[in-house]
Amino acid sequence: MKTKNWLAGWLCIVTVLLGVIGAVVYYMDPYMHYHAPCTDRFYYKLENQRYQNDGIIRNFDYDAVITGTSMTEQFRTSETDALFGTESVKVPYSGASYKEVNDSLERAFRRQPGLRLVIRGLDMNRFFDSCEAMEYERAEYPVYLYNENPFDDVKYLFNRDVAVMVYQMFARAIQGVSPGLTSFDEYCMWQEGYVFGINSLYPDGLHYQGAGKVHAHLTSEEKLRIEENIRMNVTSLAERYPEVTFCYFFPPYSAVWWMGLAEAGEVYHQVEAEQYVIELLLEYDNIRLFSFNNRIDITTDLNHYKDPAHYASWINSLILRLMYEGECLLTKENYLDYLDQELQFYTTFDYESLNEQEDYAHDEDAAAILNQE
Repeated sequence: MKTKNWLAGWLCIVTVLLGVIGAVVYYMDPYMHYHAPCTDRFYYKLENQRYQNDGIIRNFDYDAVITGTSMTEQFRTSETDALFGTESVKVPYSGASYKEVNDSLERAFRRQPGLRLVIRGLDMNRFFDSCEAMEYERAEYPVYLYNENPFDDVKYLFNRDVAVMVYQMFARAIQGVSPGLTSFDEYCMWQEGYVFGINSLYPDGLHYQGAGKVHAHLTSEEKLRIEENIRMNVTSLAERYPEVTFCYFFPPYSAVWWMGLAEAGEVYHQVEAEQYVIELLLEYDNIRLFSFNNRIDITTDLNHYKDPAHYASWINSLILRLMYEGECLLTKENYLDYLDQELQFYTTFDYESLNEQEDYAHDEDAAAILNQE
């Protein structure tokens, strides 16, 4: 009898403790899964995209979304709102497939019927993905934060990492840290700590191996795969929400990225895939598609890049301004000329000439030159 009473007592204690822990997590809600952040009491640090982005989508007020891969991480919502007259949020997913980003936007439209602008990067290295491709396997993904099943929320309410975040939030409050939230201008900014320029990317010099002898071309099977991916994960929302403006853009990878394609004999293949994607997107009047690949003042100046693909925040700022002004907009009238110029340049460019360019002592000098525009 005593043993039964002892077990019953411990069961009650454990149940009460779990109830308290769950209630505290629900109240403070560091992933903003249940409600908007309590920014009048605690400081919420935005730092984990795939665990916090859905909370932003669920519980913030906004009429514009900036999303995509790491190519969109350094956008500033303050600049977006000043240009477009919006109240925007930024929810990037580093390395994301088109499906992951589209799934996120699907949830945004369900939560925010007033959504009127989507700014989204379409990474060109994702053209050939399956329409079901995801960056992470389901077992590695926090599905419990994304679905509508309340029962698997136990993985959130009684999660060790979440408990640590709650403790840190309490600690900041006790230490007198002002309550609030990481700004969307700061969220996901990675630029600090990186050095840009040819000497950083290629300290021993850039060596071009020469164009591949065999030039690959787009196959009918690849066209089918591309069409499935684009229609399911890019144009479906534009078709469903014709009153919403979708500003899509191809991130301007550096000339070094194109050099890798040239060495592999893949430039024609890539441009043919790009042409097919463009033609699929231009079917929709509410899609505004931009490409900056022919802005060779950007793509051939490695002072804007920390690696062959990732550009500095001032390029994000320029992209916003160019989109607002309608520069580098692709249309049914100009896209073939754009593709001809792109193909001609990246198949004939002297890539080793990049070794001769000046590597600025201060990376911001590259921004200053662009700002003169």
